Amino acid sequence: MMRGKWAVLLLLASVGGAAQAVDYGHQSYLLHCAGCHLPDGSGSKPNDVPSLHGIPGHFARIPEGRAFLTQVPGIAYSPLSNAEVAEILNWMLLEYSKDTLPADFVPFTEAEVERLRAERPAEIFKVRELVLGRLQQLGIRIDY
Repeated sequence: MMRGKWAVLLLLASVGGAAQAVDYGHQSYLLHCAGCHLPDGSGSKPNDVPSLHGIPGHFARIPEGRAFLTQVPGIAYSPLSNAEVAEILNWMLLEYSKDTLPADFVPFTEAEVERLRAERPAEIFKVRELVLGRLQQLGIRIDY
């Protein structure tokens, strides 16, 4: 992972003549998440890959939703460090779900991701249904 970050930085430096700021959250999203969620975060309904537009911001409102975001297979089983996962989740939430984040949103930390990511539910779709049900109890209905 670090080698990839340096390659991007060197490429930007050689193209622009000077190093430019690199948004690692975005770069990591493109490398590790865009294959399923697509580069624009729109997801794929036929493949049961949800859009990231608005939905994860609602999930970040409740503890079980925050946990779910760290336990989806692409995150839970990825080789990314907990710090990298926190960086991607925070970037994704602010990029695609800023309007649905709670006013008191607290960004994910490495320690939180480590704690939540340690649990890997065998039936993640059932966990998602439970989170959706809890959100519905709070008046937030999400249709996939």
